[in-house]
Amino acid sequence: MINFTPLFEQKDIAVGLSGGGDSMALTHMMCVWAVENGKTIHVLHVDHGLRAESVDEAEQIQEWIKNFPNMQFEVLKWDHDNPNTAIMEKARNARYELMADYCQTHNIQTLCIAHHADDQIETFFFRLAKGSGLEGLTGMKPWVNYNDHVKIHRPLLNLSHDDLIQYCRDNHLNWIEDPSNENENYARPRLRKSLQKEGFRTERFVKTLDRLSRAQDALDGIADQIWNNQNVVNWVELKSHPIDIQIRVLQKMIAHVGQTSRDYPPKLERVEDIAYTIRPNRSATLHGCLITLSKDGEILHIKPHENIR
Repeated sequence: MINFTPLFEQKDIAVGLSGGGDSMALTHMMCVWAVENGKTIHVLHVDHGLRAESVDEAEQIQEWIKNFPNMQFEVLKWDHDNPNTAIMEKARNARYELMADYCQTHNIQTLCIAHHADDQIETFFFRLAKGSGLEGLTGMKPWVNYNDHVKIHRPLLNLSHDDLIQYCRDNHLNWIEDPSNENENYARPRLRKSLQKEGFRTERFVKTLDRLSRAQDALDGIADQIWNNQNVVNWVELKSHPIDIQIRVLQKMIAHVGQTSRDYPPKLERVEDIAYTIRPNRSATLHGCLITLSKDGEILHIKPHENIR
């Protein structure tokens, strides 16, 4: 059983339930915990309206969990104009937005999602293939702010998909099998099966991610002390630190200044390029920011700038 102690101060908590084995296991775990601790679990299922059978699936899921204790089931429907491009991305964004809106309306601070260790593995390798730095390779975080009102919590990141399916079997739970999970026309099933053939062990990978996260936290802590939420920094002093610290301070400054209009971080490659090439009387633009170094080369200043990407 997962430790839900961090949720103990909250009366109402939400969980996303797709109907798959992972989210079914998490929902059951949370409902068992809720009845023991006097909580209410708001079980949120999103009907994307992209398949004719989606209405029937929602009804089937509700029937399967009707005896789960201390829960309230809600179907959230995506109102859309039948998108024909980037469908999966748009559906994902809509799903989170619908669930977060529900949470905010019902004064719920935490939305739990059933991402697990196998999702972490896939995320790691896809980000590795795209050249991500340490921050990207540490994987998904157990806690992340979705907005100013709702936090996303992933309590299953140390458990594998097989662990969760076994939990469903042990507790006689029903779930929907997603055929795409075994379809090797998709990248994720191909990757998963290749790793299995090579004897890849999930528990060892989880430990590796923990170690990467510790390194990430340590570097971030140093960068935060240097940056201190300012839009200017002593460049001469900053250059005395290792290049990775310089890059992290720049990342934080640029993200802070540009955050009002953007919900994604500045591109690492561009930040690295600025750290290596910035010179006195030269400027650079990134993420809605103008980055300049003073004539004497001592002070780096970052300020908002319109029409900059």
